[in-house]
Amino acid sequence: MTNTIVISCLHNMAAILYCGQIQKLVVANAHYQVSDIYLGCVDKIFSGINAAFINLGKNEYSGFIHISDTGPLKKKYYVNNITNILTIRQKILVQIIKEPTLNKGPRLTANITLSGRYIVLMPFSQSICISRKIYDEDERHYLKSLAVLIKPATMGLLFRPSAVGVDEEIILSELKNLKEQWNFVQKSAINSYSPVLLYKDEDIVKKVVRDFYNNNTNNIVIDSNLGFKQLNYYIHTWHCNNSSTVPTIKLYSNNQCILDAFGINQAISRALIPKVDLILGGYMFIETLEAFTIIDVNSGSFNNSTSARETVLKTNCSAATEIAYQLQIRNITGVIIIDFIDMESQRDQLQLLEHFNKELVLDDAKPQIVQLSELGLVELTRRRQGKSLYELISSDSNYFYFFTQLERSQSLKKFDDRQQTQQTFNRSWLSTEINTINKVFFQKSNLCRPANFYLIHNLYIVKSSFTYKQNYLLTHRSKLIYSQEYNKVLPSSYYLASLNRNSSQEFLS
Repeated sequence: MTNTIVISCLHNMAAILYCGQIQKLVVANAHYQVSDIYLGCVDKIFSGINAAFINLGKNEYSGFIHISDTGPLKKKYYVNNITNILTIRQKILVQIIKEPTLNKGPRLTANITLSGRYIVLMPFSQSICISRKIYDEDERHYLKSLAVLIKPATMGLLFRPSAVGVDEEIILSELKNLKEQWNFVQKSAINSYSPVLLYKDEDIVKKVVRDFYNNNTNNIVIDSNLGFKQLNYYIHTWHCNNSSTVPTIKLYSNNQCILDAFGINQAISRALIPKVDLILGGYMFIETLEAFTIIDVNSGSFNNSTSARETVLKTNCSAATEIAYQLQIRNITGVIIIDFIDMESQRDQLQLLEHFNKELVLDDAKPQIVQLSELGLVELTRRRQGKSLYELISSDSNYFYFFTQLERSQSLKKFDDRQQTQQTFNRSWLSTEINTINKVFFQKSNLCRPANFYLIHNLYIVKSSFTYKQNYLLTHRSKLIYSQEYNKVLPSSYYLASLNRNSSQEFLS
């Protein structure tokens, strides 16, 4: 199966393609990302649920930690009350294991882990773990014996599936780097005031090569010269090019946006629409709520079978294949309830579930079918891995942009100023991005389309006494400018096209 990785450093995101179809989107979030390490401060303790809320220094929701995730903080093994472990205003070293949702803060743990390509270092554990995806018993025994020899006395190790067949020197080199990384985190925690961010994995190139590069990767396309050099560096450092098949690394240099060239923007735009058309003529609706996600399957215009029973079975099987794909591209997690077309035959029901299970095998989030209820509803769960596509749009992310337009009452007065400012920009690279934003944010909506707005990735102030009447400079596109106070307003009918001095400082902080 052809595997292509498309990396857009300008948008800080990547896509994994199988046979030309997007299977997974990878986005490096601006903050609150899995594996981020914080020096937090205990804000509230709830003994009734044995949990606490940790202040992480952001003006958003506090992090949530349960007593089951406070293992290294327990002085005695049999402590069962969180009040015996944590106190108000206590400093605590925590790591994010679940990213925040629209209404919930991030899930935290005190069991810190540092991930490499081949091993995972566990500073507060002394156990040796081998990935379940390594099935060869001889290889498992070999890696366990190697771990006994190289493991630090007070730390634990976990071997990832990519460690199979790797030389000992490469693993030792990565272990050394992880130990130095942990020493840096410890020194930063000692010399910093809580709450503060100590470690963040924000390099999209490093993240993709470490977590998604494998022997099945045939092509890697990237749109940045610096990213191209980083890509070659990580592949050489981790000896990824020692496999039997060496991937082709290409630097994308066309004028068209790389996300448009590979159909990524089009796939995202389609994934934001609740209605999904099936190949055989049916359709389904996907609605995500706070507690669960509902998927309703309908036969539509499909009527090519000899009997109604066969029509229903084919439509349901087609929907099951599409649902497995939509769960990955939209990154839908939690409880999922699917209302397939009713089938009276128990044999057809079992055949549908068997087909659905085969389609879900390739999903790394390990979805599990719970049951087929008496009402004909299929219930399944899917493990949370990062934010869903909808949450990425509704919250802070490096892929989605904060673009602005002047209020109607001031737009006519400052029209000449905006025209003069627009002439100082090279707008050739904006046309594709503006079309993408229009598709994503304004398709099938009653919102007015702004006439003048810009995709802003990084804003540099020319003068300290900056006002909206003065010109500002747009340089390379790498970071998001986003205002917390507009979180509940977005999307709205009006957007600001210029930023005053106070708000610009808030964005850049």
